[in-house]
Amino acid sequence: MAYKRISAMDIYQILSRWHSGYNNTQISAALNLDRKTVRHYIRLAEQAGLCRNQALPPKPQLLKRFESFIPARMHAQPARDTFSPYTDEIVDMVTASVDPVKPKTAYEIICERYEVTASYSSFKRFIRPHLERATVQTTCRFETDPGEEIQIDYGKMGRLFDPLLGRNRDLYAFIGALSYSRFKFAEFSYKQDQRNFVASHIRMFEFFGGVPKRLVIDNLKAGVLKADLYLPRLNRAYQELAEHYGCFVDPARPHHPKDKGKVERTVPLVREQFRKLKRLHPGLDIATANRELRIWCRRTNGLRVHGSTGLKPLEVFQEAEKQALAPLPLRHFQIAIWKKARVHVDQYIQFEKAFYSVPSQYVGCEVWVRAAEKLVELYDCDNHSLIKKHLRAPKGRQTDPRDFPENFRLMLEDKHVTTLLKRSAAIGTQFKQLIIEVLSPHAKLNYRRALALVNLGRKYYPEQLDEAARLALKYNIHTPKQFERLLKNNNTDAQEPIFISDETRQLVRDPTYFIK
Repeated sequence: MAYKRISAMDIYQILSRWHSGYNNTQISAALNLDRKTVRHYIRLAEQAGLCRNQALPPKPQLLKRFESFIPARMHAQPARDTFSPYTDEIVDMVTASVDPVKPKTAYEIICERYEVTASYSSFKRFIRPHLERATVQTTCRFETDPGEEIQIDYGKMGRLFDPLLGRNRDLYAFIGALSYSRFKFAEFSYKQDQRNFVASHIRMFEFFGGVPKRLVIDNLKAGVLKADLYLPRLNRAYQELAEHYGCFVDPARPHHPKDKGKVERTVPLVREQFRKLKRLHPGLDIATANRELRIWCRRTNGLRVHGSTGLKPLEVFQEAEKQALAPLPLRHFQIAIWKKARVHVDQYIQFEKAFYSVPSQYVGCEVWVRAAEKLVELYDCDNHSLIKKHLRAPKGRQTDPRDFPENFRLMLEDKHVTTLLKRSAAIGTQFKQLIIEVLSPHAKLNYRRALALVNLGRKYYPEQLDEAARLALKYNIHTPKQFERLLKNNNTDAQEPIFISDETRQLVRDPTYFIK
């Protein structure tokens, strides 16, 4: 029997959840995978000697055992790409209150109306989940076991003065609500970026004194790079946080706030608390607001009888849920920024204001950059393998000589360099000689500088560039900023003769007339 080949991250998620005690049905529902596929990879893990009673190997070693089962690239999904633009139209036709049609009729209508050629089997696989959700007319509240789930959301609170910038700024609230006890954590923040999102999670886990099994989040970019019902792509920093704390991330469906209704209801309460604090403290700052909000979470909201459970959230948390949470890791989590960067022809990637060298085989490719406080790590985008490590620098170049070819001096045969020399030759002989000097002795290392000089041809005439190059060669000027300054000064000093017509010259007196 053929089983679906899935990505490395999906295999890791299957084995992590299996090791944490999830059964095949729960894993299948959480990851939107067939149970036979889940069972297949769990069987492979057991054959490889893995068991629930022993700790899993580190992530790189674990994925290496399953390397032969990981495809180089995920297969395309033509049915989803074909029918996605017509999803709402199909659902409306099938669920219409007046004259609804059967799914097969809707398929025929779409094919005739838009000349779609996909098969009916593909259509059924695509539309079945959408129709199942569309036919649900009632809202049910699902209860979970203690320590099973926490729902997380951001909400906009209003405007607050920021003394660092000297102006009012939008303020947001990060909110986490435990689904069993309804005990909450909340804090205010000016930003919703990757670093602040992860840092709020760390403070939330420390506030609760433990970690729940699942994190149900919205599809904001700090957590989910690409929202998808079947294969959501998580932000790498957030995925790393979940792996460190031993929990799982289950993003809610886009535009379905009821998937995390327990925390959605909390957003207006926190907003009202913020407005109350602004009136009680006229000079309110964010530190004071967060201190008061922490007290509100523990005392006011935590000791208020909840409308659904009829119990006080803090008491339920202390009696039943706190001991069900997983303990905090002994090692503190280091927040890292993840970002994609393209390897330039000079074998460097740029992150913030610094440049880091990469082996030559990655030129033109994208790599993942993981920037921690003191270290920058580069990873392959396809197989997630580590490429390089560099010390993090505020600016400048971080170079590993082993990344560059041996016996490497002036690489005038490289196609990028030859193209640059052709462009410089079209400007003038002096300018080409200047470019050759700039490229020496390491053409790839100095490629960006030479390219910046050649691109000045978009702003200045070839004659101006060639004359400035003659002076640059004379005074040993090689940087783009100095060269452009030389261009401007040279153009200012050059005085063009004023044109005078013959009629005007008749009215001009000789200078000797004014000498007496």
